[in-house]
Amino acid sequence: MRCELYRTDPAALIEALSSERVLRDYLSAQEAEIPVIADRPLVAFLRRLNGLAAQALASGVTALAKRDPAHTDALLTDLFAVATWNRWELPVERLPESEVETDGLQRGLLGADPGREGASLWLVDHATVALARAREAADVAEWDHDRHGGACQH
Repeated sequence: MRCELYRTDPAALIEALSSERVLRDYLSAQEAEIPVIADRPLVAFLRRLNGLAAQALASGVTALAKRDPAHTDALLTDLFAVATWNRWELPVERLPESEVETDGLQRGLLGADPGREGASLWLVDHATVALARAREAADVAEWDHDRHGGACQH
């Protein structure tokens, strides 16, 4: 799969993506983007990610990850995709784009991203992540509001 590659310390990257600045910038960017998207399932997906980002802002990414690691990892992936697209400051070094064999690689920074919708992020090795940008949502976004407080159901 064709991916953008980045050299980083995954722990430092998680910390940066969990920062109040990145979460607030993400919420602002999504707030501006959502009204112009015509794809209803994609809008539903992005709204659920916004809900997760708001929860992370209120209680912290660590607390959110303890409650819902899969959806927290999906949020971290989208945070990374949006932050790198907008060239926000992160502890990463962009490497040349490359074909990456993703089978068998850890998906997501926490290794819990179910990867059904949105961007995909893989941990290639202890210091390299691969990002495939895709903002395609399923025909119907699957969300379990009661069980996950508005988080997506996979």
